[in-house]
Amino acid sequence: MQSVFDQSTLSNEQRLLLLSSRIQLNEQEEESIRALLKDGIDMPKLIGLASRHKVLQLMTPHLIRLDDEKSMTTTYKFLLHYHYIGNRQKNVERFKEFKRLLQTFRNAKLKAVPLKGAILTPLVYKDYGLRMMSDLDFLIHPDDRKSASSLLKKEGFIIGKYDWAADQEIPIEREEEMMWRMNAGNLYSHIKRSGEDFLKVHRVDFSYDVELKKNYEATNALLDAAEEKSFFQTDVYLLQPLDFLIHLAFHLYKEATNVQYVYLHADLNLIKFCDVREYVMFVEEQNQLDWHALQVRAKELGAEKALFYTFTFLDLLYQTNYIDQLKQLDMSDQSFLEAYGENDFGSLKIWKKSFVERFFSLDNRDELEEEPAIQLFPERQ
Repeated sequence: MQSVFDQSTLSNEQRLLLLSSRIQLNEQEEESIRALLKDGIDMPKLIGLASRHKVLQLMTPHLIRLDDEKSMTTTYKFLLHYHYIGNRQKNVERFKEFKRLLQTFRNAKLKAVPLKGAILTPLVYKDYGLRMMSDLDFLIHPDDRKSASSLLKKEGFIIGKYDWAADQEIPIEREEEMMWRMNAGNLYSHIKRSGEDFLKVHRVDFSYDVELKKNYEATNALLDAAEEKSFFQTDVYLLQPLDFLIHLAFHLYKEATNVQYVYLHADLNLIKFCDVREYVMFVEEQNQLDWHALQVRAKELGAEKALFYTFTFLDLLYQTNYIDQLKQLDMSDQSFLEAYGENDFGSLKIWKKSFVERFFSLDNRDELEEEPAIQLFPERQ
């Protein structure tokens, strides 16, 4: 598959999204951002696009610093700045709870391995304002689902959702919880009032089926290889670097190819590709990324498609060339790159729009020719 596209065909807002969604910028990227800002940006359009891709807070420091010509009005700078500092405050509060949970799991001898933003925010992004987090994610053994849920309930959590209009937590029905448990690969969110207006509720997500195959082989292999280390002043089981990277790919591929996430408008978010790119650069700096070993491990975990999909489209968006490092995966049949819906419909369907068209669309539900038999997010439609 061609991993290059002509970004000059994109709008200024789309180009700015791709350029600014990274922790560090080089001189060429900074000059390109300055030029785009000077040329003119539709700020409501940019804010909508960046919010959809969960990177507005990541872009904000770059946009404000590089707006030499004062192209953005002060009103929009206030809006962006408040979003950034609000996200920082949310995460500061969230990681206080994270530390308490790590200690709680440790005391209860529950093997709960932190995932995604819980690791990336403090380790890679470092600035708590840069990475948006919706919840605290943990990987657990399928046999620990009941004990993990019971443990959180003792800590004041309920299984439910937060109602913004009523400003209260709403427990879900038992039937909905069971349907979720059987089909989602993770427990329904556990929530607890935070006492912080910026955050409203703490939300914890326990995952136990990383690839939705219901055989738990990859989950068990990841947990078995997890190593105990000190993290937030607590002894915690953490995924090894290659396994953490593979899990990011599993997660990205799962959401990009399952219809449930199209309904959530979460099928293609730039933050997931950004996470992979930033983590790759981080582990390379630490001399912890062996591309040969990564491919061997991917084959052990059945993650070849997830890894190839992730880096194919990461290269497309960021104009990198990581895919050349993955030739040992031997992906001669690449038709899966344009397919979706196997878990939802029992057979693969092919996207009508290109990846780029779907990526920049605010809603891809127009792609769906039929509804899945099971809908996990009916209230979001």
